[in-house]
Amino acid sequence: MLKRFIKKFRDLNISSKIVLYYLFVLIVSISFLSITYKEINNNITNSKVMQVSNEIVSNINSSIESLINTIDNQSKILISSQILQSALSNGNAGNYASFIQPMSKYLADFLNFNDFISSIYILDNRGNGYFVDNVSYKNINLSVLKSADWYDKLISLRGAYILIANSGSLINDSKGNQGYVSFIRVINDINSQKPAGFMIINISKSYLYKYINSSINTYTSGIIIKDEKGNSIIEPTNISKNLNEEIFNYIKPNNSAIKKIDGKVYIISDLKNNFGWNIISVTPFNELNSQFWIYNLILLLVIIINIVLLILGLLFISLFITQPIIKLVNSMKGIKDGKFEKVNIITGNDEIGMLKDVYNKMIDEIKKLIGDIINEQKMKRKLELDVMQSQIKPHFLFNSFDAISALILMNDTKNASKIVKALGKFYRSFLMNGNEEITIKEELDIINNYLTIQKIRFGDKFNVVMNIDEGVLNYKIPKLILQPLVENALNHGVRNKDGQGIISIKALYDNDQIKLIVEDNGKGMSEEKIREIESGMSKGVGLKSTIERLKIYYNSADVVKIYSKIDEGTKIEITIPKNKEDQNDE
Repeated sequence: MLKRFIKKFRDLNISSKIVLYYLFVLIVSISFLSITYKEINNNITNSKVMQVSNEIVSNINSSIESLINTIDNQSKILISSQILQSALSNGNAGNYASFIQPMSKYLADFLNFNDFISSIYILDNRGNGYFVDNVSYKNINLSVLKSADWYDKLISLRGAYILIANSGSLINDSKGNQGYVSFIRVINDINSQKPAGFMIINISKSYLYKYINSSINTYTSGIIIKDEKGNSIIEPTNISKNLNEEIFNYIKPNNSAIKKIDGKVYIISDLKNNFGWNIISVTPFNELNSQFWIYNLILLLVIIINIVLLILGLLFISLFITQPIIKLVNSMKGIKDGKFEKVNIITGNDEIGMLKDVYNKMIDEIKKLIGDIINEQKMKRKLELDVMQSQIKPHFLFNSFDAISALILMNDTKNASKIVKALGKFYRSFLMNGNEEITIKEELDIINNYLTIQKIRFGDKFNVVMNIDEGVLNYKIPKLILQPLVENALNHGVRNKDGQGIISIKALYDNDQIKLIVEDNGKGMSEEKIREIESGMSKGVGLKSTIERLKIYYNSADVVKIYSKIDEGTKIEITIPKNKEDQNDE
């Protein structure tokens, strides 16, 4: 059964295969996602919701700690003031206007500068009091303070502060009591560091609630804050009394829990801070979870839309892929019959379009290559003609005739006869021989005839040194590739050199190659001039044509190497592959 299905699948066209394959993948993937989505989504949602709740209590705690630290710093400034220290150090200061008035003004200014403080009370060790209050005076005295259950702890802290709701029993429930958090510390004498009095700074609960309100998430139903003894600091105003009482049955210290109370699900998060306060956040789970359900719904809609688009896209893609391929194959069939025609079908910038462009470019390259081969042969013939024409230079012929005439007038008929014979042999060698290739021996004969004429003309101006390996003489090379190099060495190298010049001609074996070298000790040339010659940009015809002929003939860009330095000479080296010549070896 499976084998039959695989066989039928293989026989389907490409578009059907694409559709069936992606439908199978789609069904499997959707089934898998459907099974795992709900569990993963619930776990992630619960984790995120609890994280939000924990962040709420963490932000509230950060706000409270920031406020208390600010009060702590401000109280230290207050304690260190000279006015307060002077008043506390004088036991009877409470009876003198000279102490009372400056202290009252200083405390009033301090209270006005710090709007988060509701009132400040200062007591010295004799019960003298200094206070300022934004609401109404609280009846706080030294005897009541010393009778408080937290007094011994306060003394043991030696100047560190404690936080108490409503100062414990110091602030009663009299009229005007808005509820306070009292910041209490012992004031030490700045010189002796002995206790000199007490400081009580009150922060109203209403201000504290407003201060932390910016940290409360909009979905939070209520915030409960209790001190270390369970005294209420902030009570929620937007949850029922029954819910308020039930919450404490589900509190997990420094943790969060999801509980169902009165038919509703809540996240209850508790944090115990450094002051011993419990910060409790009560958040409706459904409200927090609703934002995640919106994301889930959007995600589900996106998946459904993508499924529909994917199915439609599969149908269209299969058509856009298979139809162009069929057309492309039909267009390419002509190449089997030797018809190099471009494919002319409409495609986009996709892989099919790239395939068409590459194929068309290949056809262009093939046609260009064929044209280049034809042009190469034409250029080869033209370069040979250029070389020949460059050799038949009127000035060379005229100079030779002038030399002959001069020798005859001097009755030096012997040398005149030598020039005439050498000149005849020189022109006969490349004008009468119609072969494209000649042996290295024949090329050297042409050079010898040329040098015979030049030697008679210039006398001892130059000398020629030849190093020829006898084994290379019968190898064939393109006609007239060494003579232009020798002429160049004479005219541009040693002719203008002070003293005698030396032209060296070598034909040697070098492993599987033959090296043909023409070297002189003449004027030399710059690197810029060498690059100009190698790139074919030089104005001279003979040397340029010779280099181009060699590159084309041996199909190599580096068959010719030029080495030269100013005033040190020039060496031109031709490297011929030996296997090219083996077929011509006699």
